[in-house]
Amino acid sequence: MFEYDATTTRILEMPPYFFFTVIGVVFSTSLYILLLLKYDYDIPRYTKIFLISSGGLLIGARLLGALSGLYKALAGGESITMGTFLNTGIVFYGGLIGFVLTFLLICKMWNKGVDCGMLDLVAVCIPLFHAFARVGCFFAGCCYGIETDSWFSVLYTNHVNHEVFTALRLPIQLAEAVASVVIFVVLLLLLFKNKLKYHLLKVYLLIYAIMRIALELFRGDEARGVWNGISFSQIVSALIICICVGLITKSQRREKYEVH
Repeated sequence: MFEYDATTTRILEMPPYFFFTVIGVVFSTSLYILLLLKYDYDIPRYTKIFLISSGGLLIGARLLGALSGLYKALAGGESITMGTFLNTGIVFYGGLIGFVLTFLLICKMWNKGVDCGMLDLVAVCIPLFHAFARVGCFFAGCCYGIETDSWFSVLYTNHVNHEVFTALRLPIQLAEAVASVVIFVVLLLLLFKNKLKYHLLKVYLLIYAIMRIALELFRGDEARGVWNGISFSQIVSALIICICVGLITKSQRREKYEVH
């Protein structure tokens, strides 16, 4: 049986989540620059846009974290105070949405339009970063899975409601990390084979949202709130699925009209 204590771990004197996030940034940014080179884009210009969009990532992650605090308070029948919004962490979905919207906004401001081929490159890089981030979650002790005595369980020690707690848990963070790597490989192959061109970001969002709804069923960390069995992330996932299906349908109709 594998045992892990997340309450004492530091890597190179750094918090594990910060360490793996930095690695994720380095690898995803490096891949992005290589793809810019391969597809003959303006590297300095689009690298600058990519890095500036990280500001939108941080803002979005924090804003959606505040909304998750509200959701948790409503789910638990708690009083809503300033602490409801301030005493929350960051949310991956918020960072993802903030990054994409900032990237689109800057492209429209600087380029007078959005190059959908560029969005394909961005789509490939996101799950690579996310894989490292989820490994960081495992070592940091957050986003943990449900208690289970299955062969895949880990004797996990972490902080639960500000108390040290040890239990056999499903390492759902690692499962999501592996799934993110699979999505990354699929998107990279689609990019290289020129399949689903200009639609890879929508494909990524759709696949991840469906996967996230399923993974939430095995998550034991209710820090973001669960209301009538439905987590905050599942609601966001459902909204993203609806938006992606709508955008894909709209694109197919437009392409069909242009052919005729």
